[in-house]
Amino acid sequence: MLKLIKNEWVKIKSEKVILVIVVLSLIPLLMNFANFAINNRDISLDSGFYFTYYNQSFMMLPIISSVLISFVFYIEFKNKTYLDWITYNIPCFRLLFSKIFVSLIIMSIIFLIQLLILCVFYFFVDGRIKDILRLIYSYTTLNAIVVPTIILTFAVIIQLTKNVVASISIGIGITLLSMILMAAPFSFFIPTAFGYRLGLHLIDNEFYYEGGMSSTIIGIGLFILINSIMLIINLRIIYIKKL
Repeated sequence: MLKLIKNEWVKIKSEKVILVIVVLSLIPLLMNFANFAINNRDISLDSGFYFTYYNQSFMMLPIISSVLISFVFYIEFKNKTYLDWITYNIPCFRLLFSKIFVSLIIMSIIFLIQLLILCVFYFFVDGRIKDILRLIYSYTTLNAIVVPTIILTFAVIIQLTKNVVASISIGIGITLLSMILMAAPFSFFIPTAFGYRLGLHLIDNEFYYEGGMSSTIIGIGLFILINSIMLIINLRIIYIKKL
């Protein structure tokens, strides 16, 4: 499996998409650091620097994740190697997981770098360990729910459409839908919006659903269910195409 992941990394690192993803991921940080230096020096988690960054990061996260996984698969369609790839003398599920894992690894690295920057920043300008821990829990929750959901979902979409532009456009559409509905009382039915609200809940209870525990159980349950369904569909697609 490690060899397969390494092969996928070699394929994707030759694409400019990695640079695009890194640049896009840095935009919320750069914008908020500039705003902090010039205008607003509010560092409170629930209304200041982190809150603004969190919202902007949520806007970019589904887009970045969908772009990454779309290109990881699109490489095979662009080079006309998809059928060759799935007919290697290697179990199809390992081939599929290698692409999913390399995408998760890249997104995890981006997440860890940004989290480290945030923690160092808050350590020097705030210094309260309690706030830093709350920030870590909040940002980790957001990424842990949004990223896997988008990656598994768009692994399906890119394999069905074979069109990276269509896949990315759908990713932008899902992002806009999540942003529109994230404040709705029923948004726990949408994993991306649920991840946003749950992450905010860890810094301020007022941002959460009135249902409390029941909303959390439903949200987590649907997150697991939807990701499981997407994984099954991915496996079904790749095995059917091999036949």
